[in-house]
Amino acid sequence: MWRFPLVTVVVFAVTAAGAVAQAVVPGLLAALERAPAGLHGEWWRLVTALVVQDGGLFGTVSNLLFLALVGAAAEQVLSRTRWLVQYVGTGLAAELVGYAWQPVGAGNSIAVCGLTGGLAVALWRGADRAPVWTVPVLLVWCGALVATLSPAATVPAIVAAAAGVALSSAAVRRGVAVHRPVALVILAVGAGLSAAVNIHGAALLIGVLLALPTRRR
Repeated sequence: MWRFPLVTVVVFAVTAAGAVAQAVVPGLLAALERAPAGLHGEWWRLVTALVVQDGGLFGTVSNLLFLALVGAAAEQVLSRTRWLVQYVGTGLAAELVGYAWQPVGAGNSIAVCGLTGGLAVALWRGADRAPVWTVPVLLVWCGALVATLSPAATVPAIVAAAAGVALSSAAVRRGVAVHRPVALVILAVGAGLSAAVNIHGAALLIGVLLALPTRRR
């Protein structure tokens, strides 16, 4: 990495603090998560749903881990202002989609999808500042998102992600560019999940659309 991922660290700390708070304060998740009450006066849920988690311990750890990895990679190829636009802008827009598709829920995974969309556009354009581990992390993250479809999708998603990492690593060793194919994988996952009415698909596509006006760094 060519610079310290300051914004990623700050957002990680805030999100981790929210996860700890909900673990020690009974009823906090119910008070802050996305819920129909958010459309009837409790407007703060649009924001607070991004700092509490509804996926239990595993979901919380996963969301924080990918926030750290995807966020750090995105901060190398996006300006810090653009990073925040991708993360917060996508998160808020996807929360609105969530009211139609999944009225109750919480977690920062949709905001991480915004960074993923930003990285997809950056990879398509070359992204020479992206860390070497960006591609495998994005492929594993896409596998994790596909696994949210149903328990039956978990094993196929893991196998597909592992195969993608192996193939992309082999291609890189042979000097074959993989940035654009990976960007297309992200777009395809976004479209597929959206077709399945999965909020993460909408978040990926929103992230891509938000990033299109940005310039290559």
